Amino acid sequence: MTSKVADIVQVDNHGRILLSHELQDMIGINPHDKLVVGVNGDALILKKQRNSVFDLQRKDVEKNALKKALMFERSIDEAGKKDMPV
Repeated sequence: MTSKVADIVQVDNHGRILLSHELQDMIGINPHDKLVVGVNGDALILKKQRNSVFDLQRKDVEKNALKKALMFERSIDEAGKKDMPV
């Protein structure tokens, strides 16, 4: 793995930062991945959570199967919310 000294990013009004594609590629960040965030002195540490559901499932399913499963799960969740008392 190659290392990079620094990247300058800006925090938006919602407290979000945008990581360059180069940084994302260096540690293999993909959409929906989770990052572990820590603080060391005045340094913010970001580390990819290695055992996410997406990492584990991505190895064993074809490209669109995970997307279809997640969409189905979301539809079940939404249907269940309609029956929940407010």
